[in-house]
Amino acid sequence: MSATWFKESKVAWVGLGSLWIIGLIGSLTRFSMAYFQVQISEDLQISRGFISMTWSTNLLIAALCAPIGGWVVDRYGPKRVMLISAIMSILGTGIVVLGDGSTLFFIGYGVISGLAGIGLTTTYILMFEWFRYHRAKAVALLASASSVGLAITTPIFVSESWLTWKDAFLISFVLSILVTLPVIWLGVKSPQQNKAKIVQRDGAIEVENYDKSHTAAPSRKRLAHLPILILVAIALFTCGLNMGSVEMNLVAIHQLASVSPSMIALSMSILGIMEITGSFIFGFFLDRFNKLAMMTLLYGIRIMGFAFLFMHVGWSPILFAVAFGVTYLSAFPGGLLIVNEFAKGNGKQTGFLLLFHHGGAIFGALIGGLSFDYFKNYQVLIVVDVVICMLVTLGYFLLFTSQRRRRSLQLLNMEATVC
Repeated sequence: MSATWFKESKVAWVGLGSLWIIGLIGSLTRFSMAYFQVQISEDLQISRGFISMTWSTNLLIAALCAPIGGWVVDRYGPKRVMLISAIMSILGTGIVVLGDGSTLFFIGYGVISGLAGIGLTTTYILMFEWFRYHRAKAVALLASASSVGLAITTPIFVSESWLTWKDAFLISFVLSILVTLPVIWLGVKSPQQNKAKIVQRDGAIEVENYDKSHTAAPSRKRLAHLPILILVAIALFTCGLNMGSVEMNLVAIHQLASVSPSMIALSMSILGIMEITGSFIFGFFLDRFNKLAMMTLLYGIRIMGFAFLFMHVGWSPILFAVAFGVTYLSAFPGGLLIVNEFAKGNGKQTGFLLLFHHGGAIFGALIGGLSFDYFKNYQVLIVVDVVICMLVTLGYFLLFTSQRRRRSLQLLNMEATVC
């Protein structure tokens, strides 16, 4: 019997640590695209709209690859897919580092790095396979890797003015070769692919099911879960739109509002810290309380965050960093946890939900670029974020109350039957 830590297998925690390291390395390119948008525009002599188009192309290709990756993972396991994804990411980053000019930047980051999206579903599938008792907390820990990278990288690059966006890509390129590939090969153990395993206990033969979460549900159950799938898909589209809005445009929004560089650096560091803090908070509560109620609260907090950003008052950068940061890493895994709990999600389903998420990110990045090009501000983008977050908050709340009423009726019917 394998060793267990906090009721989960040792393999699960080692695998989580491996994926966390990979996520930390991947955060460098995320930071570079978010923080150095103005510098990239000046160095390559391209518009912010072109940068948004490159970002959107990356997300579009990754989104289209996600369902394919989910299908491949269901058949061949996540480890092979992760290796292919890492190789594509290294190749794309290398082209950006070694190339010069807008065309190679677009091909490297926009196209080839986008093909790495074939591995997007693997981490969530592994988390759902490895963990049973601390699933939400494990997902939160994994998501924190990107935020730790943001919190560490921001003050380093701000204090060392000689470091550029190309340096961030170069560091990511080197670390991906030296660390990411070996970590995937040695640290990631594929989950059981068999549906059942025969074991012998005390002379009797028993059958253990290892893949209960992927058991096919009857067609009626699938229809009953359809509203949940639709709502989660819309919520993930919204999460992606928020992500595209913030990651591509937040620094530019602050610069346009004449926020000082020191305040921008502080707010970005706070954003990273709050992302980590929020992931643990929501991970803890998602494991213990109704997930629909928690997601209602999460999107409600996001509405407040974007409202602060829209007002552009003196403390807006800090207030937005706190409100949005505490929700940033939990919206996507929270939606997947709901689907996994109610609809028994698999690789293909996760891939299609990722398609919605990345579609929203593409939309958010494009609106940001177009908003600046046509209106010379980002207010339209922020309003869109507020409105769609309101719709998702209402949707989660209505579904939560509907389920509570249904459960109350079931209890009354059971009591009536007993009586």
